[in-house]
Amino acid sequence: MRDPVILESRAHTFYVKKEGIPKGCQQCLKGTKAVLFLNGICQNPKHCWWYCPISEKRKGKKDTYINEIQISSKEQILHELKAINAKGMSITGGDPLYEPNLNKTIETIKFIKENKGKKFHLHLYTNGLNFSEEIAAKLARAGLDEIRFNPSKENWNVIKYALNKGMSVGAEVPVIPDVEYIENLKKFIFYMNKIGADFINLNEFEYTLPNSQNLKDRKFKLEAGTIASVKNSKECAIKLIHDIVPKVSIKIHFCTIIAKDYWQLRERYLRRAKTIKLPYEEITRDGLLLYALIEGEKKDIKVFYNLLLNELKISQNFLSYEKTDIKLPIKFALEEIFIDLLIQHNLKGYTIEMTPFREEKYQQITEKTPIKLFKEEMGLNDY
Repeated sequence: MRDPVILESRAHTFYVKKEGIPKGCQQCLKGTKAVLFLNGICQNPKHCWWYCPISEKRKGKKDTYINEIQISSKEQILHELKAINAKGMSITGGDPLYEPNLNKTIETIKFIKENKGKKFHLHLYTNGLNFSEEIAAKLARAGLDEIRFNPSKENWNVIKYALNKGMSVGAEVPVIPDVEYIENLKKFIFYMNKIGADFINLNEFEYTLPNSQNLKDRKFKLEAGTIASVKNSKECAIKLIHDIVPKVSIKIHFCTIIAKDYWQLRERYLRRAKTIKLPYEEITRDGLLLYALIEGEKKDIKVFYNLLLNELKISQNFLSYEKTDIKLPIKFALEEIFIDLLIQHNLKGYTIEMTPFREEKYQQITEKTPIKLFKEEMGLNDY
């Protein structure tokens, strides 16, 4: 048979030509899918506990998060969905289908479908340990659109319970560069294909702070030039796809770490930034908010604010005035006359890059650069 044509998406994921990728992945890569972390409670199954990437802050805890934001009510989910103009949401954990979590998961699915409509896409991750025909029926009635399993070898058979319920059925597993693991992964893909599952999503194996010691103990190494990619995982995934695609009809998609940790977050940030952007802010290519910040003594800031309004004729709409600082569009701050005025009034000026949040506890200033240095770095000294 002819060698399959493997294409790379603009988000650096890989899929087979004409096969495409699962709908949940499509939305993730566009930044249109929110991530609901139900809580960090699961059964700690032996097949995956050692590489689990969940942080100590979340693992085993009952706290719920929507994207990066900790929440305490379902209504807060709707607020975040609106903030990024979401078209879908994934539900993860922990394990959303573990018995202590099951009712909350079902209620959440129903709530989102009632408020966002049937077309709003929901997918869910589970290890499948306590999955059953009854749970599958409950999920289908609640409105779940897609389910993704990461089961132990002894538990592959439970996936069949999800078939023919109106849900898209698939798996999502890491590509661990180990000979025995890859052989079992091949058998798993053949099994998924045989039972008529819709897709399998392969993830690049990831080094994280919580799992780093376990991975080191098992002799896994970092790929050179990366901070999270396990060496040979990507190569194993591409080879696996080439080897197995001619023998199966199931949809196969490989998601790299750069797609998961950068691209998805970037696209989500861009969508959020557009909905919360203030008049003095610009949006960077990474979805961060960019503006100029002037700092100084209270009396000096007040004088300078009046100068901006009355002499430089900058509209009040483009200014944010506090007791000891002023925020304004960066284009004004880059003018030489503006920089000279800062010096004359004994004030300090910076360019600020900030994550797109209004709640202070989630805001993070990623860059704070003196304006003159920013101009030099950007090659704007003739501006």
